[in-house]
Amino acid sequence: MNVIVGVRRCGKTYRLYQEMHRIVAEGYPQDSILYFNFEDERLKPYEKELLQEVIEVFYARNPRARQEGAFFFFDEIQEVPDWGLFLRRMVDTYKATIYATGSSSKMLSTEVASEFRGRALPRELFPLSFSEFVRYQGHEAPSSNDSASAKRAFSSNMRAHLRHDCGKYLGRGGFVAVQGLEPSDATLLLQEYANRTVNYDVIERYNISNPLVASSFLSRCLASSGRELSLSKVHGEFRSRGLSTSREMLARLLRYYQEAYLLFPVKEFSRAVSENARSSAKVYAVDPAMFSAFSPSPTRDEGQKLETAVFNKLRRQTNLVRQGGIARLSFEKGSARHEVDFVVGDALLQEAWQLVQVSCSLADAKTRRREVRALEAAMPLYGVNESWIVTLDETETIETATGTIHVVPAWSWLLD
Repeated sequence: MNVIVGVRRCGKTYRLYQEMHRIVAEGYPQDSILYFNFEDERLKPYEKELLQEVIEVFYARNPRARQEGAFFFFDEIQEVPDWGLFLRRMVDTYKATIYATGSSSKMLSTEVASEFRGRALPRELFPLSFSEFVRYQGHEAPSSNDSASAKRAFSSNMRAHLRHDCGKYLGRGGFVAVQGLEPSDATLLLQEYANRTVNYDVIERYNISNPLVASSFLSRCLASSGRELSLSKVHGEFRSRGLSTSREMLARLLRYYQEAYLLFPVKEFSRAVSENARSSAKVYAVDPAMFSAFSPSPTRDEGQKLETAVFNKLRRQTNLVRQGGIARLSFEKGSARHEVDFVVGDALLQEAWQLVQVSCSLADAKTRRREVRALEAAMPLYGVNESWIVTLDETETIETATGTIHVVPAWSWLLD
């Protein structure tokens, strides 16, 4: 049993096609393969008997597959009631290899974990990473191991195209379908992706009684990528606009958006695991271009785009981990208060493995002092002797009394 989840339009269906081509290339007959897309509106309203009917029709048309084995590819199967129970029965009773995709992280945290108990291989799929984007542009994308010594590993020509591609990636993002479009058309398509997701995966799935609040709050969240989002403040703003909601409802919507892989909240590096509807968190869009599509001034918000891209790189590296794997850090040391953009580690155990700051540039002395002092103060707290500041195009090594700070350009640090 193979389960692939991710935001809509990130390439899950195409990944199934790739796997089907591989199976045929290995010599298996085409009629042993069934692909079925449950997102087809003609199937609504979904009945749990639908899954059994699909299987019975397939075996009636291909009886040999029942004995010799079959490959089932079920796209967006989370739409059908009791899909997990049905697939568990298939795994137990049929000679079959099963692939299933969906647009909800609950498929990993709830259905797969409870029904299959180690008999399923879960995978998350995201829009193109920076390395994938570079290769999509027809350029070579070295590994991040090479970037540890950028001056030695990268030729001048490679550095030039990586710088250029990084600028494009921060603006255009990793959704493949938007790459060849004009900027205005790309923005409209990304907005359609987000609106379609909130309609299907939030409003319809959870029977939201006020769709305007759900769509308005999503727009606000995506435009806030890389910034703190106060539910209390948004609640007050919505009330002043005549939108009736509650802080608790906004907290639920934020959780639904996260389940749909549209955005991710990043909370404090704390042992506290309970959610507070009045609390604040930073939020990050699933793709820097998704932020740009909803930002009122996308051309000026380079810092938010860069921070969103850095978060998504960390999110790929720490996928399928429990809450708190990526957090932010605010702390006081002496009379000074410090903030670190990203802490990668285990919040429950209070163990940190990686500290990362994000700043477009360290040219401003005040900015440089703030970013360096925060890392210098944080490293001894968690026993790490190295940390990073990701910039747009600066390279430097800063030796401090508590450890080494690597200042790295985004075009090298974002590489896989």
